[in-house]
Amino acid sequence: MIRYFALFALLLIPLLVPSSFGAVNDFDTNKSLFHKGDQLIVSGSVSYDVQVPFVTVQIFNPAKTTFADFNTVAVNSDGSFSVKFTVGGPLWPSDGVYPIKVAYNGKSLEKTIKYQESAEPEPKSTSKADPTPKSTPAPKQKADPKPTPKADPKPKPTPDPKPKPPTDPKPTPEPEFETLKFVVPNFPALDKSPQYYIDRYNDEPSYKSWFDSQFPSHLITDVVGYSQTHVDAFPALDKSPQYYIDRYNDEPSYKSWFDSQFPGQSIYNVLGYADPVSVPDWIKSNAEWWAAGEIDDSTFVSGIEFMIENNIILISSVPSSNASDGQIPDWVKNSAQWWSEDLISEHEFVKSLEFLIREGIISIKQ
Repeated sequence: MIRYFALFALLLIPLLVPSSFGAVNDFDTNKSLFHKGDQLIVSGSVSYDVQVPFVTVQIFNPAKTTFADFNTVAVNSDGSFSVKFTVGGPLWPSDGVYPIKVAYNGKSLEKTIKYQESAEPEPKSTSKADPTPKSTPAPKQKADPKPTPKADPKPKPTPDPKPKPPTDPKPTPEPEFETLKFVVPNFPALDKSPQYYIDRYNDEPSYKSWFDSQFPSHLITDVVGYSQTHVDAFPALDKSPQYYIDRYNDEPSYKSWFDSQFPGQSIYNVLGYADPVSVPDWIKSNAEWWAAGEIDDSTFVSGIEFMIENNIILISSVPSSNASDGQIPDWVKNSAQWWSEDLISEHEFVKSLEFLIREGIISIKQ
């Protein structure tokens, strides 16, 4: 009996030893202090699992409320990986300590770096005295006077200076589009008309109090309204920005009309919103890998939340239920794959994201 028990114990021991597959062994950065424009390189190793070919690197802001940057990178067969980021910009809001989290197969490791927007100049020396004594030069001896040459009675003509080639003036940079919209995240929402907010401001004292605390120097119409244009009653206060954006994206004749009336302007700017930031290449790569089952749902959802929270894609404030553990439907994965291959527009892909928000699979901060 004792012999059988010992044999059973030996068979059980391997089951009790945790598997190292999928673990993040370690990672490091190329330095510890970064300034705006620096290249941040995150490299390390994982216990490679052939079924998990990608590792996720997330950089959080100091408050850890959102991402400063985010990427998914392929792991080499020896378990090593390396990814490069450019430090600084609108997603790096302040100097401080930025956490970096490397995740692989559901396991993660976290470290920090320091960010300081500009390098401090070296202090200038305040010492007036020169510590190195200067040697006194020997006095110069007077040279023998030379005879003064006779002046030439005919002065030589002075040649005209060669004209300098004209220099092209430096182009004046276009002013950055300034807007009060989205200063408070997702406010005013794309799917709410200006009139909706104006009515709430006038009818709800608590809402008026909230608005005035957020924008003490501005009228409600300054923030939620539209600027007047040369087209009568356009944009109309009772129409939401999403109404106009959808028409622009879905109706070729409407797009043609708008472009003829507002040449060189975007539909977003005319409605008072800044243009969405260009979608990073790694987001489309994520969509492609996720559709192929090469990264998990949580990694893909993290990337989408990063885009929404940082206005890389603009989305309506659709009602969201509580967080859900529901499965993402296959048609959403198909939509992601088609978007990654440029077979459908970003606008069409955003529609599938709105479904995920309504179901609580993706959460956005209000």
